[in-house]
Amino acid sequence: MDIEQLGDACGALAWISERLFEIEGRLASDSSVEAPLDARTRILLSRSGRRHGQHAQWWRAALPDSPALAGDSRVRPPTEAWVRLFGHMEGAAPAAAVAALREVALPQLGLVLKWLGRELSPTSDGAVIRTARMVAADLAEELDAGEEAWNLPSISSDGDLEELAMGFADDYREKR
Repeated sequence: MDIEQLGDACGALAWISERLFEIEGRLASDSSVEAPLDARTRILLSRSGRRHGQHAQWWRAALPDSPALAGDSRVRPPTEAWVRLFGHMEGAAPAAAVAALREVALPQLGLVLKWLGRELSPTSDGAVIRTARMVAADLAEELDAGEEAWNLPSISSDGDLEELAMGFADDYREKR
């Protein structure tokens, strides 16, 4: 992976982390009377959102600092599937947004981190490897903690989540 590709990957992960920070923070503080989230879910979202904010800072710190590489301009959506997913989550009811988070966003983030781990070189990318490992550990903890609290059997599947997940498969096929 060359430095431009690494910059794009770090910028994409900063963008994803910033969106997760915003959405989870909004969900954690949502006081909607219509289908409110339980206290445990809101606490987990609050903790997770803060961690994603920290991850965004780490990914931004890993961006190339050369003006020629324009690190800050690399903070952008990695694919259209991520844009659609976050748009869905922003417009959805709290429980549906949590379902999209749990069923699509977090697993896809895990896949991105695995892919990144395979592409990095221990010789030249040590700092990014350490960041990716810390983010992956936090993500695994978030998924474990949310297993029981985010079990949302009351969400009826209207195909939205499946369609959003399939959008990632389409994006990955296009990149090959």
